Amino acid sequence: MNLNDLSTLAMDTLRDPRTTAGRLIAQDVGMPALWLALVLAAVLNALLVGVNMELFPTASFPLPPIFLNPLVYAAVMAAGLAFSIFVLTWVGGKMGGQARLQEVAVVLIWLQYLRLAAQVLLLVMTLLIPVLAVIATFAIALYSFFLLLTFLDVAHRFGSLGKSALVIVFSFLGVIFALSMLLTLLGVTTPEMS
Repeated sequence: MNLNDLSTLAMDTLRDPRTTAGRLIAQDVGMPALWLALVLAAVLNALLVGVNMELFPTASFPLPPIFLNPLVYAAVMAAGLAFSIFVLTWVGGKMGGQARLQEVAVVLIWLQYLRLAAQVLLLVMTLLIPVLAVIATFAIALYSFFLLLTFLDVAHRFGSLGKSALVIVFSFLGVIFALSMLLTLLGVTTPEMS
């Protein structure tokens, strides 16, 4: 795959997410390549957060100070995405879904790269037209959620966006619980309100 193929795939994702999800799954990408793609996505996200902090040093980033370290941010992002893949596969299976781990992985990792591209676009928009960037942020967030619903529906072969929504809700609760436990074990605390 070259850059032209990736941009075509991105446009296809926006125009026809159901078919594109099926095409991604049909690629039958192996787990070693998917884990590598996941780590790369986490590293690129950490770099983008670093760029944001450099461009907007006075902005209030809603992150505990430990996450301002790019290595920590990338590690937590990779762990969170990996855990999400496992949870979405498991919860979906418990709800009658048929997705294999690599099928959920390929669609979630692809969506992560699309989010990364959207974040770069939003960064440029913020620099050029801040008001438009705010509106675009909401539009992108809503469409991203629709893409996630659709991709999970295709991966699990539900035939129901409602079932996909329930998988996301139950998985989200599981991820929040697990990350809370992990952060507590690591000694990360939330700042006190004054």
